[in-house]
This record gives sequence, C-alpha cells and structure tokens, in this order.
Amino acid sequence: MRFAPPAILAALAVVVLAGCSGQTKNKSAKDFNGEQKAVAQVVDDLGNAGSDKDAKEICTSIFAPEVAAKLKQGNRDCQDVVDDQISDANTFDLTVKSVKVTGNTATARVESTFDGNDALRTLSFRKDGQAWRLVSIAA
Repeated sequence: MRFAPPAILAALAVVVLAGCSGQTKNKSAKDFNGEQKAVAQVVDDLGNAGSDKDAKEICTSIFAPEVAAKLKQGNRDCQDVVDDQISDANTFDLTVKSVKVTGNTATARVESTFDGNDALRTLSFRKDGQAWRLVSIAA
C-alpha cells in the first residue's frame, strides 16, 4: 500500500524520529547477509541520515524518486519537508528485526523506541539498479 504525502510524513515521524536524547549510529545491517543486509543497510542509513540531519541524503539516496516527488508541497521540495520533520529530533535509533526479499522488492520490520514505547513498522523497498529505495511505511 502506498501512502499519500501526509501519511508518509506521519509515518516518517513515528519511525525515524525515534527519540529525544543523544545520537547513535544504526548498525542492524551487520546482523544480515546478502540482499537482506543491503536492505537493512538502507534502514541504518535512514537512521544515520536523520541523526546527521541530512534531509538531502534521505530524499536523494533513501527514498524512491516517486516518494520524494510526493513530498513536494507548493514551492517546497522533499528536502525542505523532510528537514522540517527531522529538525527537532536528536535520536534516530532504528533496529531491523527482519527482512524479506522477493525479487526486486523487500520488506523490513523495523523497531524504534520513543519514551519507553516500542513501535514496530514495516518499511517496503524496491531495488532500482543496484540500490534499494524506500517506497512506503506501514504500521
């Protein structure tokens, strides 16, 4: 299922904006092999780009192009919108629990913690050439 832009932003806030103190580097990819590891690495990259407040990285290297395009709001591009979403958060701690790869698509179950509450979401990916790109987030 694909989300409309507001839902993507809300899901991004829930999944990525996982806490409020200290920075951590995400390292889930080390627990996987092959294409599963490549997908988990994108999740790690998402968390790390959030910690680094790097909206450009999120919009150009992590989101699929159609997701970045949907986030445009008037004269504001994906980078502006994502920057607003990540500007107040300090921790982007994401843990990949599982990855399922089927051809050029994949899903990852990802856990984040905020104020002691764990949230588990499913992130969907598509392989574009050699790169896996985030296409949707679901509860």
